[in-house]
Amino acid sequence: MICKVVRLIEHDQVVMLHISGHIQEAHISIIEDLIAKETDPLVFDLQEVTLVSLEVIRFLAACDVRGIELRNCPGFIREWLSKV
Repeated sequence: MICKVVRLIEHDQVVMLHISGHIQEAHISIIEDLIAKETDPLVFDLQEVTLVSLEVIRFLAACDVRGIELRNCPGFIREWLSKV
């Protein structure tokens, strides 16, 4: 299974990273690099995420605290985020 990230710009200058597939710990550094390049507000669209590891849940929780919106977050991810 792969992880795919597509960068989109919404009409109000919000950068959306549409993430799909299976996010593994190895993908965190790639996503961090993308975050570091952005100056506009950032949103993760997680609608098509199918599987994540515990490390990714911790990463997403930290992103949420940093103000990155987790949009279309699957229920299983929301449930795990509530326990971290």
